[in-house]
Amino acid sequence: MKPTPSTPLTGFQHWAVAFVVCNFNVDVGPEIEIVYPPDVPFAHGDLSAICFNSFPEQQNTETQDDLAFNFSITNNSPDIVLSCPRAPYASPHTFHGSCIFRQEYDDTMKRSFNQRTLVLITHHNFPSFYHRLLQQMVSGNHISDPTTLEAAHSQMTAWPAPALGRQELPFMGSMLTLDIAPHSAFPLQGLAGPIPLIHEKLNQIYAYEPLGSWDRIMHFMPCISDLYILFEKLVLCESIIVIAESPQLASEAVSSLVDLVRPIPYAGVVKPYATMQADFRSVGVDGGTPNPFIIGITNPFLLKRIVSAVEATQQTRPHILYLQSFDGPVPAKRHHSLHHKSSRNVLLNLPGGGIEARMPSKRFLKSDHDVISHIETLLKSGDQTHDISPLVRRHFAELTAQFLAPINRYLAATNGPSPGGGQRYASFSSSDFMHNLGRHGTSLKVRGQSPMHKHRNRDGLYEGFCQSPNFYSWLDMKLSLEKEASAGLLGSAS
Repeated sequence: MKPTPSTPLTGFQHWAVAFVVCNFNVDVGPEIEIVYPPDVPFAHGDLSAICFNSFPEQQNTETQDDLAFNFSITNNSPDIVLSCPRAPYASPHTFHGSCIFRQEYDDTMKRSFNQRTLVLITHHNFPSFYHRLLQQMVSGNHISDPTTLEAAHSQMTAWPAPALGRQELPFMGSMLTLDIAPHSAFPLQGLAGPIPLIHEKLNQIYAYEPLGSWDRIMHFMPCISDLYILFEKLVLCESIIVIAESPQLASEAVSSLVDLVRPIPYAGVVKPYATMQADFRSVGVDGGTPNPFIIGITNPFLLKRIVSAVEATQQTRPHILYLQSFDGPVPAKRHHSLHHKSSRNVLLNLPGGGIEARMPSKRFLKSDHDVISHIETLLKSGDQTHDISPLVRRHFAELTAQFLAPINRYLAATNGPSPGGGQRYASFSSSDFMHNLGRHGTSLKVRGQSPMHKHRNRDGLYEGFCQSPNFYSWLDMKLSLEKEASAGLLGSAS
């Protein structure tokens, strides 16, 4: 596999780079057992990164359930050239890894069990879709079955290239229906309507739907109202570190957090799961240029390393979200005392302790008490609820739409159609927009005891957004989609 930039990718390479099986060797640590197809020219450093990121940094030896999680690393393999000339947009610079980790009892091993991970390396960030493929491959099979790898590769080689809209893809005895939206930041992907439609099938997957579910994640949250703190941090493209007890929970939470502010594309670096050996130069740790980030981790020593490096460069300290199991219900609000019996923002019960999770010094938005109360009621019904995730996703999609409405209104009023029929936007003037916002307002409910205080919080939130990388990522998406729509490139997918 050594195509030149002018050579089109074919078959399997349209969808993925390789399957990799990693084995944890007690004597030498994680090592590569299988790469399929075997001729993929990974650089040694990339294989090492795949190895270390595909295993939990801590694991309960009594756990028999598979762990499913994902990670992303930089493509540092010069002989793997990933060409992405048109939508759906993949990244030639990033490898996305989807993992199934399995631990099995084996009395012939030193530790009486073996650990292996099946990884699918790809240049598309379709986590739910690739996890579905891996789950079908390992169901009833060994993690490292060469026959299964060969059969999966053969079937994927026969698939047409990814395309916007709906594709029917045969795989391992079933037909998967994949829907690819025109942009990864389209909101509410994979969420069924209040009345499921006839065409919504059991095997239907949306390429960019979040990997996790708030029905599971909320049980580990410090409190319900933290959702609004996280929403503000995400809108303003600030950094968040998610620390959890397993890579699956960490990566599911990161995936669900990015989804929380759609259609705003989070413009920072997103690492769903990272270990102590991961390369953090993309976020300014161990050299490199500082960038905002969302990172999922399980190692408290890594937490200290990242926070210390960020603070040493005089950046704003990342917001830390601890996800952990507690006795008792998830409280509606965060208690300020770390030692209060109902406080869940205490340190993880892990070796090395942790760092205090501080409340933000500035908050702009009011929490919706009805939504919080509804979530609180659903949480009390136990782990079997499937109503929390739709509630959270719909509420914050509506909140994001309300937030963007004044900016869309301003752009529509100050710009006109181009000669080609699309929208033409002049240079965005933040001061003009803020004046327009002062005249017309917003439907968002902001914090404040007086009208003056509320106006200051409203203006602070919008000024912060307009100065953040998220504003430009959102405007770039808006421009590109309108251009493609006017050219008729989106078709029925729009």
